[in-house]
Amino acid sequence: MLDAILWDYDGTIADTPVKNLAVTKAVLFRLDPALLDPVPQALRSLAAYREANYRWNNWRELYVRAFGVPPERLDEAGRLWGPCQLADETLPPLFEGLPEALAQLGSVPMGICSQNDPDNIRAALAAHGVGDRFAAVVGHADVPFDCQKPHPAAFLACLDRLGIRSGRFAYIGDHAADVVFGRRAQAALEAQGRRASVFCVTAAWGGGVAPEETGADAVARTPAELAELLLRR
Repeated sequence: MLDAILWDYDGTIADTPVKNLAVTKAVLFRLDPALLDPVPQALRSLAAYREANYRWNNWRELYVRAFGVPPERLDEAGRLWGPCQLADETLPPLFEGLPEALAQLGSVPMGICSQNDPDNIRAALAAHGVGDRFAAVVGHADVPFDCQKPHPAAFLACLDRLGIRSGRFAYIGDHAADVVFGRRAQAALEAQGRRASVFCVTAAWGGGVAPEETGADAVARTPAELAELLLRR
């Protein structure tokens, strides 16, 4: 039996690119309108935005490499993300079958480790009626900007909020960097002398990544398949 299941949010629980594309443009405009003149290639279509998100490991790399944000202004951009996201009223849908899978896994403590705004995540989960499934939500504002995923800080913070120090964990994400995150989390826990194993699962239902290339311990192609897989752990 798993002691906790931790989740990514974007592309794993919720299908967020439509909202996040608009929010990214709002952040860049508030940061410096010249960043949108011309509009970066990665922001010219939903497909281009999805591709850029899967190409880079975290939002800091994405903003520098794909959007041309000067590295010295990344923290400023990070502080703009939450307000811009909360101002956008788009409610991203949960992936089909996700609420049912969460209900099946409800006896296991669950949390979220994300680079999204934590208040935005909680609001979306509540709107979809699944907020009570997650006892902890750690977003980009909850760890230092230089400790964003795949740095393991968010994983450790999430466990702390769940009140769990050691055990058998699963981390579910849709990106190769999520697997790196899980591996680094296990190493960090072991370095602290905490007994831990992290089972990394790639959520392939979003269609944004070639699951065989992530290096995960397992691949789930639907939320129902994921629930079945985790209940056997």
